[in-house]
Amino acid sequence: MPALTQGQVTALTAQAALAATYASTDNTGELLPDWYVNDNGVAVYAGTEVATRGVGVYGQTPDNLVLVGLLKSAALSLIVNPGLTIIVLNTPAAWTGVYNINSLADYLNAPDIQYQSQLALYEGAYQGLIDAGVLTGNEIARYTATFLQPAVRYGVDAVVGWINRSAEPDLGSAILIAARQGQYAIDFVNTYSNELGIAQPAGVSNNTVIRTQIDQAVVDVIDNPKIPDIEFANVEAIAADAITTAAAAANIGNIFISIPVSTNDDGTFRFAPGSSRG
Repeated sequence: MPALTQGQVTALTAQAALAATYASTDNTGELLPDWYVNDNGVAVYAGTEVATRGVGVYGQTPDNLVLVGLLKSAALSLIVNPGLTIIVLNTPAAWTGVYNINSLADYLNAPDIQYQSQLALYEGAYQGLIDAGVLTGNEIARYTATFLQPAVRYGVDAVVGWINRSAEPDLGSAILIAARQGQYAIDFVNTYSNELGIAQPAGVSNNTVIRTQIDQAVVDVIDNPKIPDIEFANVEAIAADAITTAAAAANIGNIFISIPVSTNDDGTFRFAPGSSRG
């Protein structure tokens, strides 16, 4: 993603993690129902509300897990109502076995793989937005993040629908929130990057411990009440400005992050028609 720096991508992933954070204990410190402590000593959620909360650190959806090759695409056809999401995810046969992830428990025990999957989702959504004509690749980071953050969570097609004002009201509201979160992530990392020490160019370090520490530092900044609120741009105006570009794409509404049909090569990255990333 040439339009974003390493620090900006880190901020977006940290913001996604914060948005997917829920209370795990009651006021006595006891774990709430459907929470358990994983092999890393971290409380993780594995209850029916994964249908709305998503899975793991970043709240990834079953669609997301298919896109990064961890969940078999055929599994999506079994989720005919939200209540079946956790049942399907708890079925080992639904997983591809890539990276030795053979169950929901395996995935919840693997925060590093969750992180790498989230990065892959950002890369794929970015390319999907370019393919859809929403982005050209030359936009400033703040503009890019306005569409990228919700595209990762809800899909490129949903964002295109939002731009064209055809999204359902509830989905449109959720996309708007994610768009603002994307803006906020870029704003604060641009403002506080020196203090956080995350302004290094991409490729300086791929050390997992350092990445985790940076990720936590960014989360701390987002959640720090002492840091003044940053004024948001008018997201609706930005979206309206994108309509002209989006409408210019001859196949607008047809290019999107699609869920591949069940094939014998489940486990490869797919984000846009004709694009296979594995």
